[in-house]
Amino acid sequence: MPDYEVKWTASSVKTLEELTKVDFESILEKVGDVSKNPFHYVKRLKGVPLYSLRTGKYRIIMGIEREHLVILVVDIGNRNNVYDDL
Repeated sequence: MPDYEVKWTASSVKTLEELTKVDFESILEKVGDVSKNPFHYVKRLKGVPLYSLRTGKYRIIMGIEREHLVILVVDIGNRNNVYDDL
C-alpha cells in the first residue's frame, strides 16, 4: 500500500513553527508514521469527519481522504483546548 501524501493548512504550519524544536520534531516524526498506515494511529472524532492523533501534550487534528491517499493536517494544539473550535 502506498504512503499517504501529507498536506498542511497555513494555520497548522504556523503553529508548528512556534513550537519548541523537540515538539516540532516529535510531531513531524509522528505524522510521518501516520502517512504509512493512518488508521493504526488515529482516533475518529465524534460529530465531525476528522481524526485526532496524540503526540505528547499535543493533538493533531486531521482529515483523511482514502480515495486520494491524502492526509490534511487541519490543526495542532494543546490537548486541553484543541477541540474547542470543532
